[in-house]
Amino acid sequence: MFLTNDPFSIKKELDEFKRIVGSVIKNGNDINLMTSMIKQAMLYNLILLNRESLNNKSYVNGIIYDILNAIISIMNGRERYVHLNIRSMIEHVSRIALNKKYKGGDFDGTVRRKDFEFLKKEKNHSKSNWKYLHDCYIRSCYYIHSSPKADLNFTATFNELVNDDYKTVKSKQIINLHKIISSITNIFLLYFSSEVSDVFFRTQKELKFLLGNSLYKTYQEITL
Repeated sequence: MFLTNDPFSIKKELDEFKRIVGSVIKNGNDINLMTSMIKQAMLYNLILLNRESLNNKSYVNGIIYDILNAIISIMNGRERYVHLNIRSMIEHVSRIALNKKYKGGDFDGTVRRKDFEFLKKEKNHSKSNWKYLHDCYIRSCYYIHSSPKADLNFTATFNELVNDDYKTVKSKQIINLHKIISSITNIFLLYFSSEVSDVFFRTQKELKFLLGNSLYKTYQEITL
């Protein structure tokens, strides 16, 4: 696939991504982690492109959108918006696991505490970590709802906020975001392993390239 012919311009897009990220983020390990995040988003997108009738397609699109915006928010120094996107992507993968369908009701797509309790109890596969994701979800809610626990910079002036607004160092934000996205990808692989296997049937090198060693090992264990 893209390691030879690259019909989807994956390598070109990755090179451009690294160039843009490298103009803002200077730490090599941080750049590698952010590249891993974008590769996972690319995997989701390739599955969508090759499986147009994919179940819960809109939620997968939502995860891609959230990953991209979370990365951009870190680069721009907007920590609160990093958490907005974290909360959203966790909600999307929860909807996939719960198989929630929007039917016109006010709360059809809502993910509530009881849903997370159900996921932790009934969907607690060894390759998923719903307790961790629920904890991350709660922490993100602190930021979104301006909880004192988030320690937001409420006394900042316009001139101070116009440039950036974060307290957690970017390297730590990147490490945390990478762990969350990788946990979500673990769950994605659980629910879409057959689609991933079909799309990458003859191109396992490309799949390993996008997933990285750890997630690729998870995929292999799931598909044994």
